[in-house]
Amino acid sequence: MTDTTTDAAPEAAELWLRRAEEVAARLAPGAARRDREGTPPVREIQLLKDTGLVTLLGPVEHGGGGQNWSTAFRVVRTVAAADASVGELLAHHYVWVSIAEFIGTEEKIQHIGEVSARARWFFSGSSKPRSAPLVIQDTGLEMLFHGRLERALGHPVSDITILEGFLEDGDTPISALAMSEHVGLSFEPGAEEIGLRSLAAGTVVADGANIPWTGALGHVDKTFVPRVYNTFLTPAFQLAQANALIGAARGALEAAAARAREQWSQAPLTEAAAADAARHHGALASSLWAVEAFADAVGAEADALHARRRTVTEEERGRHAVRVAALAAQAGAAADAVTVGALGAAGPGGAEAAAGLDRYWRDTRARRVHEDDPGRARVVGRHLLHGEVPRPTWYA
Repeated sequence: MTDTTTDAAPEAAELWLRRAEEVAARLAPGAARRDREGTPPVREIQLLKDTGLVTLLGPVEHGGGGQNWSTAFRVVRTVAAADASVGELLAHHYVWVSIAEFIGTEEKIQHIGEVSARARWFFSGSSKPRSAPLVIQDTGLEMLFHGRLERALGHPVSDITILEGFLEDGDTPISALAMSEHVGLSFEPGAEEIGLRSLAAGTVVADGANIPWTGALGHVDKTFVPRVYNTFLTPAFQLAQANALIGAARGALEAAAARAREQWSQAPLTEAAAADAARHHGALASSLWAVEAFADAVGAEADALHARRRTVTEEERGRHAVRVAALAAQAGAAADAVTVGALGAAGPGGAEAAAGLDRYWRDTRARRVHEDDPGRARVVGRHLLHGEVPRPTWYA
């Protein structure tokens, strides 16, 4: 993962997208069963490793795909359409595996980029790192992490867990990589949620997990070296999550259309009913296509900014954050409309467990309860009315 002003080759991106489609085809048949069982996706994450999707953003010279963020977002959409839980985990992985890019020194960027690509590590961490940051004790050469990392996704199936916390008397967040089986780390499974049941979500408990100070990302001699690019972590998170939502909506629409075609082959509709069905499915597809196009546009904007991470400005980051906020809000609204519409299109039998369409709606609701649509709309509105852009911070 190096700083570059050129795009990854389009033909290479298409190859990765076809590979993602092949992975999705293998994930789809068992997705409903995994949803019922709610077991950690061990085999599914191994599939992402075996096919190299986990290394999509990694340096080519070390076995990575060398692709741009926009390709990663499209891969997330493709995988999430087949299995929303796996797509959500992959979305988070792409951000966490790039954390050194956002906040690390050049040495760490090179080192982590190499070892993570070669080993095909899968990364996990909290989807809300600021909700309950860990407390860090400075012992001289080491940091000891204590506390609970809430809403950690994928820890039981990961190789690396991102630890986030503060020194007892500090106000600068510290991020570090730990092997997921590191001494001093344990996992408490979370309560079963309405959807996204294969996230392997829960709480990582840190009880004196020791990490050398050399592992504090972005720190030199225990002092953080800031860059504007540090604050791109959150927009990247939001973009990845938005694309996972869009993918789930795509899965719902495709499943609804497939079910409709199957039913009509057995009992053809009247001309009027067929026209109504076409209008309904067409409206759902139109709203989905619109948000997919918007996501691709914002993803391309992200590529241009990430490509010059050393020189990006706060103003550029702020304008990008406004666009990301708008996309996140639109992705949520579209996912709501399409997953509900898919159930409605299926008629009275659509809500039956055998139909399987309820899974897409439940997965969307499970993600949406953690979002703040009014806050996103406010960001966009203040930019439109007053020309304001969000001030760069670590988490917002």
